[in-house]
Parts: sequence; C-alpha cells; structure tokens
Amino acid sequence: MFTSCFSERQIFFISMRRRRICKFIGSRKGFLFLMVTLPIFYASWQLSHVVGQALIPPPPPDQILHHFRANRSLVHYLDNINLLIEPSSVCQKKVPVLILVTSTPSHFRHRDVIRNTWGKHQETYFFLGLSQDDDRLADAYIEAKQHSDLIVHEFQDHYQNLTLKVGLMLQWALDRCPRAEFVFKTDDDVLLNPRTLDTVLADNKDAALFGYKKENSIPHRDEYTKWYLPRWLYNEDLIPEYLSGTGYIINGKNLKEIFTASLHIPLINMEDVYFTYLVAKRALELPLTHDRRLSPYKPWIFTCPYKNYASIHSLSPEEMESIWSKIQSLGESKFCNYFTSELLLY
Repeated sequence: MFTSCFSERQIFFISMRRRRICKFIGSRKGFLFLMVTLPIFYASWQLSHVVGQALIPPPPPDQILHHFRANRSLVHYLDNINLLIEPSSVCQKKVPVLILVTSTPSHFRHRDVIRNTWGKHQETYFFLGLSQDDDRLADAYIEAKQHSDLIVHEFQDHYQNLTLKVGLMLQWALDRCPRAEFVFKTDDDVLLNPRTLDTVLADNKDAALFGYKKENSIPHRDEYTKWYLPRWLYNEDLIPEYLSGTGYIINGKNLKEIFTASLHIPLINMEDVYFTYLVAKRALELPLTHDRRLSPYKPWIFTCPYKNYASIHSLSPEEMESIWSKIQSLGESKFCNYFTSELLLY
C-alpha cells in the first residue's frame, strides 16, 4: 500500500497553493503575466541553446589525409591514377609560357571566364580530378569536346590532394609540351595580365623558379583550416621559404629535374611548400626568385595595381570579368606606374 510522506497539514497547504496559482492564472493579471514571461522564457531557452552549441567546437573536417599515412611516394600515385580526358593535340609549336590551372569539376564558370579573358592570349589548360557527383564527369566530357583545354585524372578532387594534382600537371607538361620555355602553375581564381607577364618572364629568363616568395612561415597545425599541415607530415616548426601556390613559374630547363626529384621525396599535402621548398630548394638547392608582381593578394583600391601586377589572386568570376575590361581600357597608360605599392594589396 502507498504511504504518503506528507502530513495532512502539509497536504492542505500544498492544495491551497495550487488553488491560488490556478486562480491567478485564470485572472486578467495572470494572463498578462504569462503573455509577457513565456516569450522571454522561450527566447532565453533558445539563446542558451545557441550559446551552448557555439561553446562546443564542431568536429574537425575530413582532411582526407589518411592515404598519406599508407603511402607518401608520388610514384605510387602517378602509377595508379588514370588519365581520363585530355585534348587530342597540344603544343604544336614552341610555347613561350604554358599555363596550367588547377580547377575543380564544379568551377565551370571560373574556367569559362578565363577562356574569355586572359586565357585567350596564352596556352592554357585546366586540370581536374573527380567529384562524388557522376554527372560532373559527363559534363567534363562535353566541356572538353567544346574547348579542348581540359585534362581530367581519376582521383578524388580535394584541396588536400592538390600535391597529387600538381605532380600530374608537371608529368603531363613534360610528356605533352616538352618545348615550353616556362611552365606557370596557377589557380582558377587568379587573373593574369599577359602584358605584365611578358615583362616578368623577360626579367627572370635565367631564374629556375620564381613567384611570390614567403619566408619563415609557421605551419598551420589547426586541423580546422584547409591549410592544415600535421606534424606527422612536416615535423619542423618553420618553413624557411617557398613560393606561393597561387602562381609560380618553373623554367622549362629545370622542369624535368624538379619532377624527377619529387619522385624520391615523401609527399606532404601543401603543394607549394612541397615542390618549391622541399624539392626545388632543399633537395636540388635551386634558388627561389621573388617577384612581387606574381601576387597572392589583390588590391583593395584603384584599378592601376591590377594592371601593374602579372597575377592577382582571390577573384570571383564576376570580379575577373570587370577588372579585365578595366585593364584593357588602361592600355599603355604610364600614369599607373605610380601605383605599385604593396600597401594597396590585401
């Protein structure tokens, strides 16, 4: 039998309190009280939920680095990655500069704008891997047939696989375009200025590699960033120097020795650090030449800096179209020679 733990006196007072509460809620004052306090209570509860979620960090993104634990040999990957799409004919004559652009299957708009702007003036090819969407490959076949500038390899297209993509690019350049005087590796959010690029190439005709040199950089150990470089891939606390991957140029005379050396050096996921520092600088002792006109940044003011730099990074397709037309309108203007300060970049 159930036995109450309250005395009759306690039960009486509890019953009275319930009656008073019910009476108050049923009154006008009680109704107004509920109308005011319930929204406040609900908003506070929602705020506490949001704050609580913010205080708990999200799980780290899938960096897709596990395959490097199993094998860090570039030869292994190149031997097991199939070439799916490439133009039927390339580099029919000697090429002053071969532009190789890293792109992704979904960036059709980026590629299209490049084709209609600076890509018309250079020997330009786009390199892609595969996405998880099967329809993207079908789209790539159509795009390749229309433009004859697409090279697609059978590997997962992901930022952390960029070193593999650049290795495939260099291999392809050696096989298909061995007479290129210079090979320019860049990205599909970069605007090139052909006129200034010609000057940059002439000024660095004897350099082995040149681009925007970064010195004494600290590796990103935060696994929440796309530049995450784990210690098990690169154990040192400093990267003495490397050329920014947004756009660096390799002299055609040095391309084969750089590619060949890369086949014997363990891979890391940061392609610019790997090819320009670990392979070219540290293994081959090739000098890295700094040229600020190959900029990894973009100006925040004026049009002139866009004209004076050979490459500008982090542009949307719409920005690229707009700036390209402005660069063309400036022509040979000498007025822009006064605007070359890096203070105008961000």
